[in-house]
Amino acid sequence: MVKSWQRFTQKNFEFLKINTTVDPHTLSRYSIQVSGMVQRVGYPHIVQNIARKYNITGCIENLEGYDVHIIAEGSLSDLDEFIKAIRIVEYPIHVEEISIVKEEYSGEFSYFKVIRGSPEEELAERFDTAIAIFSRMEKKQDIALEKHDKSITLQEETLALQCQVRTESFVNYIV
Repeated sequence: MVKSWQRFTQKNFEFLKINTTVDPHTLSRYSIQVSGMVQRVGYPHIVQNIARKYNITGCIENLEGYDVHIIAEGSLSDLDEFIKAIRIVEYPIHVEEISIVKEEYSGEFSYFKVIRGSPEEELAERFDTAIAIFSRMEKKQDIALEKHDKSITLQEETLALQCQVRTESFVNYIV
C-alpha cells in the first residue's frame, strides 16, 4: 500500500484526505521534456500550479538550452490531464513539443517542486515571470479598452436615437 493525498470539495469546503489503499500499479511516472519558449517566461511556476490542480507530484527544472525537464508522478488519468494542461500556447509561453517517457512509479516526491538554479538565475526567472504576467494583463486590458470604446459608441447611438424620437414626438405634438 502507498499513501497518497487527494483533494476533494464537499459543501464548498476543501478537505485533505489520506488514502492508504491506493494500489501502486494504478500510479505511474512520466519523464517529460518540454521544448519551445518555456524558460524565463514563468512556465515552471505555471506548471507547478497545474500539478497541484491534478494531484501530480514531482519536479520541473530548466535544461541547458531552452527546454525544461519534468518528472511527474500520479494516476494515469491525472497525468493525462496534466500533459494536456501544460501544452500552453499563450504569449509569452509557447510549448512546441512534449516528449514523454513512461517510467516505473517510485513515490519519491511528496509534492511538486521547482528546482531552481543559482540566486542570479532565480532572480532573472522571477523578473521574467513578472514580465509574462504583465504581458497577459496588458493583452486583457487592450481587450477591455476595445469593449469600452464599443460601449461608448453604442451609448452615443442610443442617445442620438432618443433625441430623434423626442424631436419627432415634439413635432407631431405641435402639428
